[in-house]
Amino acid sequence: MKKYFIKQLILILLIAVGTAGTGIGSGDEVPFSRFIKPITNPVFFDEPQNISYVHVVNAYQDLPKRINTTLGRVPLDGYLNLTAIRVTYALNEKFSLIAAKDGYIEFKPDNTLDSGYGWGDISLGFKGALYYCPQDEFIVSGKMLFEFSQGSDEVYQGNGDGNVAPSISFLKGCNKWQFMGTLGMVIPFNAKEESMEIYQSYHVSYAVTPRFFPLIELNHWCVARQADRDALVPSIAKFEGGDVINLGSKNGLDHRNFITAAAGFRYRIFEKAGFFKNLDFGLAYELPLTNPNNGLMLRRYTADLVLHF
Repeated sequence: MKKYFIKQLILILLIAVGTAGTGIGSGDEVPFSRFIKPITNPVFFDEPQNISYVHVVNAYQDLPKRINTTLGRVPLDGYLNLTAIRVTYALNEKFSLIAAKDGYIEFKPDNTLDSGYGWGDISLGFKGALYYCPQDEFIVSGKMLFEFSQGSDEVYQGNGDGNVAPSISFLKGCNKWQFMGTLGMVIPFNAKEESMEIYQSYHVSYAVTPRFFPLIELNHWCVARQADRDALVPSIAKFEGGDVINLGSKNGLDHRNFITAAAGFRYRIFEKAGFFKNLDFGLAYELPLTNPNNGLMLRRYTADLVLHF
């Protein structure tokens, strides 16, 4: 694990400890409040329940030592780091507004490509419950995100005219188990500049205690239609960029599937503290199941805080 990620993790933990000083209170149980948020695929993998929270996330990923291109396998190595704040505001238990991708990206390869720093594109949208059954601990929701292309091109943002990302997600509780999944698409408004992709993510966790939740997650990204950008990297890359970056690769269909698996945990630091409801800390370690040379992830460490209000 790199020193940079350790520093970011310490910062998140310090925020958690400082906030936790408000103490633990009590209150009436809110439907679905015992369930936790997924950790990986942080831009697109949302819980289906409509709850208000601020989500601080840091995702640090090592880049592959080599990547597959039309020029052959070229050296890369280095890292990509995303630091973001997401906000969801629930108008009621069946509808919420979302700011899903508001963050800063550092892209620092050791070879071949230039380093870059800049803001990511902003995604805004809404989520609504399609089936809501608290007594059975089962909910299905639909979500729509709109991404705007104002981000920095130094970190492969800002290309095209934005996109729309519809998805459907579910949650089912069974005793101490939690099962969650989502299926969605990223549909660009400019098909030349961005690839169209389909994604699916799944989460399983178990409440060892009311506060400690070991979990595993699975993510699958599939290029449905490749783009046709004229820039250097999109012209030679034989894959797409994953959940944070859409390269607009001309050759994305060559290796259209990218699958990862993750293991980690969530810990509920406090419950019902004054104005705030819960503060959850999450940590996950993620690895690709497909060839890491056909993507930008060799491994990823994700740490986050979810402050419910």
